[in-house]
Amino acid sequence: MNQSERKKIILVDDNTICREALKLLFNEASGFQVVACYTSLDEIKNAEDLDSGELFLLSYTLPFEDLIPVADWLKKRYTDIPAILINVGKADNVVLQGIMNGIKGIIWKSDSTGELLYACNKILNGDRYLRINERDLKSDTAKLKTNKEYLDKISTRELTVLKLFAKGYSYKQIGEELSISPRTVESHKNNILVKLGIGSLKELIGYAVKNNIV
Repeated sequence: MNQSERKKIILVDDNTICREALKLLFNEASGFQVVACYTSLDEIKNAEDLDSGELFLLSYTLPFEDLIPVADWLKKRYTDIPAILINVGKADNVVLQGIMNGIKGIIWKSDSTGELLYACNKILNGDRYLRINERDLKSDTAKLKTNKEYLDKISTRELTVLKLFAKGYSYKQIGEELSISPRTVESHKNNILVKLGIGSLKELIGYAVKNNIV
């Protein structure tokens, strides 16, 4: 396969070692080529070749304050180019916020390089790859409560906590924002899960996708 036939990937990663390793992986893999690399939102905003890519790959090494704005900026300006997040340790709320900001695929720390290549092909074919069963993302209305029921069930304080989690705040940051302890923040979170009847990240993502909660 010649270079012109390879699927073009634009990599966003601020870790030199990880960036070079991913470039080596894709450039040696049949069907892919890393055509550009960027390390920050500022670099991306000044780039002139983003529309040459067919897939954006965002690395877990990006700090949250860059990761979500990058995903959101790309979603708004390049709606036809999907994005994948390689996640190796981000909090659940960061993964959730990434999905709500246009991420079409998630690669987890337990996944192989073969899984990454498979995910890229799947997303380039127009699918999502979240390692979550579509039934979890499209749960029927009997299982996922409506927005009205959601607002009726959750207190004002719990709603604030949920929104701060969705924005990527940590337990400590939420505590500082609301002048409560991280333990109290965790208690609010657990109450939210109970009230929504949600017991896992899969269901929480399904709920958020269904109800457009940010």
